[in-house]
Amino acid sequence: MKPMEDSMSMNDNASSTAAPREMEASASKSTVLEFSTIDLDGNTVTNEIFSKYDLTLVNVWGTFCGPCKVELPALEAAYKEYAKKNCNVIAITIDLSKEDTSTLDLAKEIWKDSGCTFKALYSVPEFAAVTDTLTGVPTSFFVDKKGAIVKGSFHTGALDLEGFKKFFDKHLGMMMK
Repeated sequence: MKPMEDSMSMNDNASSTAAPREMEASASKSTVLEFSTIDLDGNTVTNEIFSKYDLTLVNVWGTFCGPCKVELPALEAAYKEYAKKNCNVIAITIDLSKEDTSTLDLAKEIWKDSGCTFKALYSVPEFAAVTDTLTGVPTSFFVDKKGAIVKGSFHTGALDLEGFKKFFDKHLGMMMK
């Protein structure tokens, strides 16, 4: 996969492209994401969203992250292309929660400016099993229709459209085996 730029560390703004080892280890045990949150428009979203699609790419991003913002148009294009293959994209906004909505207006502005139509979710404690292990953002990974994280599907760092296509194709191919 071709990273467009480095990722932003959530600790000290250093660059990182390493996958989170702790999450990879636990993902091999079929970690299931169960949650209830809201999207940028205030609509309730639960883990039931996964059951509607064969594969969902989950992108963890932050309003503070330049590489996250740069990759959003490519991610939107991939979302539109892979919807035809019964795939979905959702985003977890790492710096937005029900308890701290200080970045809500900025998140909405970024979403509008980048032309994104897929759901961007508020972060909730249920995501901590994943987000607390990340070395940086953006990080993308896949979840199957049962809500289980797909083993080996983590990528940290921004991708362009070609990178997202390769990422989707690799994991769709693995599902067919």
